[in-house]
Amino acid sequence: MLEIPGAREIAVEFFSMSKSYCMAGWRVGFCVGNAPMVQALTRVKSYLDYGIFQPIQIAAAHALRESQDCVAAARQVYRCRRDALVDALEGGGWPVPVPPSTMFLWTPHPEPFIDTGSVNFARRLLRETGVVVSPGVGFGAEGEGHVRFALIEPEERLAMAGRRIGQFLESARTSA
Repeated sequence: MLEIPGAREIAVEFFSMSKSYCMAGWRVGFCVGNAPMVQALTRVKSYLDYGIFQPIQIAAAHALRESQDCVAAARQVYRCRRDALVDALEGGGWPVPVPPSTMFLWTPHPEPFIDTGSVNFARRLLRETGVVVSPGVGFGAEGEGHVRFALIEPEERLAMAGRRIGQFLESARTSA
């Protein structure tokens, strides 16, 4: 957002270290942009908590100051994981939209489960394939009819999960 001319005078942008620097769960990030807005946010935040554990702050500062090759390497890892899961799901008859870059794969339910609620579909996948997905409705009403895969496992496990799901879908199609 701050790349847009004039945005720095009227907006702020938040950045989390979670995904790019593999610091998920550490709850560290920062806000940049319009100075009065950043100062106002600092005042509000100071009433809510006392700050982040110092070693985490030091690790975050170190990550930002050093070579950024780790970010490109992390992107490549997630790209390979995404491709392994997408290939396996598509091989099993579930066409999925391919995100440009992410650590998640968000996709509408496949046939014949389009009208199945996302919680019920996620439960069925778990019960019949052993694969855990997040029901889309957990991210808001617009997420209904979708599931989210987290690309946190190695490529081999993601490909295996995709193959299991493909077998499940084939079985569901032939029994329908």
